Amino acid sequence: MMTEEQSEDIKRIYGESEIIQYDSTVTDIDDILKYKADVYAVFLPLNLISELMKKTDAIIIQPVSGRVSTGGQVFNKAAGKMETEYAYKHLYWQKIIKIEVITEKL
Repeated sequence: MMTEEQSEDIKRIYGESEIIQYDSTVTDIDDILKYKADVYAVFLPLNLISELMKKTDAIIIQPVSGRVSTGGQVFNKAAGKMETEYAYKHLYWQKIIKIEVITEKL
């Protein structure tokens, strides 16, 4: 599910928009293409993003997160000491311009 930070950032970029969230694991791109969106904001493996790009002319964006200090401390049992606490935070959206992925199941 999209975080509040991600949703607010989409509003910053595209203004007020209808956001339809697909709340299942995507295994078939056609499942999300049925929504006929102008923009697909996706968190998918590269092979599925590649397939999506082949099947739609819509804009495809993906979130970028980063590890950011919370300012707190946590005890690391393995190291036996206090360490800086980190959390993953939404940084920005990036537009997928081009992608080519060739995979092989191992």
